[in-house]
Amino acid sequence: MKDLKVIISAIVVFIVVIFLMFFIATKNSTKRAYELYSQGLRFYSQNDFHNAYYNFSKISPFSEIYELSILKQGLCALNVVDKKTAYKKFNYLSNMSNNPHIAPIALYQAALINMEHKKYSYAYRKLKKLYKKYPDSDYKKAAAYQLGLLFKSKNPRISKDYFVEYLQYAPSGRYALSAIDEIFNLKIFLTNEEKYVIAYSYYENGKYQNAISLAEDLNISQAVLLCAKSFEQIGNSKSALLCYTKLLTICDEKISQKDIAIAVSKYINLSNLNKKDACEILLKSTKKTVAYPAVLYEYASTLSKMNSIKCYETIYTRYPDSYQAAQSLWKVFLYTYQNGYSAKAKVLAQQYLNNYSNKNSTPAMKFWHAKILLEEGKTMQAKQEFRELIKTEPDSYYAFVAHNLLKGVHTPFNSANFATIPANSEFSADDLKNIFNNDKLLLNVAMLNDVEMLKQFRLHDDFMLSYISYKDNHIPYSVFLARKGFSKLKIKPQHVDARYKLAYPLVFSDYINLYSEKYSQNPYLMLALIREESTFNTHAQSSVGATGLMQLMPATASSLNVGVLSADMLYDPKLNIGLGIKYFSSLKSMFSGNEMLAVLSYNGGPSNVNRWSAKLNEIEFDEFVEDIPYSETQNYIKRVFGTYWNYIRIYSK
Repeated sequence: MKDLKVIISAIVVFIVVIFLMFFIATKNSTKRAYELYSQGLRFYSQNDFHNAYYNFSKISPFSEIYELSILKQGLCALNVVDKKTAYKKFNYLSNMSNNPHIAPIALYQAALINMEHKKYSYAYRKLKKLYKKYPDSDYKKAAAYQLGLLFKSKNPRISKDYFVEYLQYAPSGRYALSAIDEIFNLKIFLTNEEKYVIAYSYYENGKYQNAISLAEDLNISQAVLLCAKSFEQIGNSKSALLCYTKLLTICDEKISQKDIAIAVSKYINLSNLNKKDACEILLKSTKKTVAYPAVLYEYASTLSKMNSIKCYETIYTRYPDSYQAAQSLWKVFLYTYQNGYSAKAKVLAQQYLNNYSNKNSTPAMKFWHAKILLEEGKTMQAKQEFRELIKTEPDSYYAFVAHNLLKGVHTPFNSANFATIPANSEFSADDLKNIFNNDKLLLNVAMLNDVEMLKQFRLHDDFMLSYISYKDNHIPYSVFLARKGFSKLKIKPQHVDARYKLAYPLVFSDYINLYSEKYSQNPYLMLALIREESTFNTHAQSSVGATGLMQLMPATASSLNVGVLSADMLYDPKLNIGLGIKYFSSLKSMFSGNEMLAVLSYNGGPSNVNRWSAKLNEIEFDEFVEDIPYSETQNYIKRVFGTYWNYIRIYSK
């Protein structure tokens, strides 16, 4: 018995020792693997694919990035046109890997090589495996084109279905025009829906006349919209107008309410009539269609205040599910509140909050409902609603104003924080976990800074794509994608979420700090101004000639005691930022240090702001903002201070 215990103890010790040795070996091999991978990436970026392949091939099978290294070896071999080696690597992964990012690439690339060598049965098996096992992968959808080629002589109907599927997925894709040619070469019957898919692909590829020829005989509303947009692209305004007119009289549920609203706006612009007359014509022709609320909403803006309010009331009472209903109710609420009918306004606010959420006007309604409670002396309840607003709409302008009210600041537009902004955005390991949803492979690739590999994975997530664009130094597109991602979230995260760094990146920090200090301005506010003016696009230019990061007019820039400047000179980031902050400083001095009025002037012009600011003697700041007569300028100040709020909550200590 004693001997048995000794034997068991020895076995346990042996197993523990083996386990520890394996753990240490794995840890060391992983560390070495990362070093080799990083070296391989350096060679890869220099197009030295032989040395890159060598480094990737030395990565241990015990490493967590072993399959990734095999994939990189295959890509290296492709780049030096060594299809035999490339196929060996891809084929291995297609049989052995179950990773949803790696396996689809391997299956697709191996199938392409099979196709090239006319091994069609092997290619078919790999493509079908891709279809069955990874149905959500972009590579599965891209494989539809290859399957279309495989079936075009055997079964034209199946071939057509695959080509159409590819066009639905990638209307502007690499093989889109080839897929269209293949479909027509099949000489097979096409449904109206399939013809529309082809027409839309023509449009996406800039073949506007082809799109029109195919779509104009289709009796479906999407095709009419496509024709209208195509006619606009080729400069045929008359035909575009006719298409928009037809669309608004036949539109159905297949056309989104947003597209209908855009079509109404397009009709008004193309009609060469004044807005009121154009709307009156449309009101008669759309009375019984889903476009009617959109027309009525535009018509309301041409009427007297009382009559416009009646139109808005009609929209939210008769068409409560329309695209314009929530905004119409907000407008009626604001009118009611501003005219002193607080009790009725409170009822309208509650009606809104009971029926609508996640609308553009939702943060505003939450804020003003809390303000009414504050005016009624219900301080605790009002504060609770302000806190709830900050929690549910944390990135909005109204969260900024609510935050200041809770701090007892009733004129929050004069900031006192002149601390310098940090250097350009950096992303920690925890940040990357947040952005890449803790996906182990994606996290490893991001930590290794292999942006090209992240692109190969063809990810769908807006924030992941935003990060890739950020690393590629495509900042405007990165911000666009992050904004898009946040617009889809029903519940907004708090400021510690790393995805906010993508929507509100730190760019040109050195220049902003330098000139903010020189002209005694808040660098966070200047950063916000630049983001809203140009989204950090150094070559931005407006239709009226405003140029560069801070959208300066050449005449304005030249007037700042620096001599005559051309528009091209204003594309220089340092010069543009320096002059833009200097100009803002002059506006701020003009309005006795009032930052809100300076921001308004930057967009709406000093003369307009001088006229509007007289109201500040009669009403409070919050109401003054809602009463700015130019909707563009009103939205502008909300965007700038909302962005300022986001920057200070994300980065400021």
